[in-house]
Amino acid sequence: MEVSAVEVKDYFDDLKKVILDRQSYWEEVDPRPHAVGVLIRRKRLSWYEEILPKIEETIEILENIQEGLN
Repeated sequence: MEVSAVEVKDYFDDLKKVILDRQSYWEEVDPRPHAVGVLIRRKRLSWYEEILPKIEETIEILENIQEGLN
């Protein structure tokens, strides 16, 4: 099964939205206000902060590929 650059870009756009939503949730709500909850929240937020630039870079590369094909 072949996947087009547009489909891949759409996937990463959707993934970025999901991650931004989850990041917002963890920035606002900490269901465990004790120390363990804070550490879990920080771990999740740092993962989102790490992965988002990679997703944005991938989206940019895919946009460049699309422009090159047109």
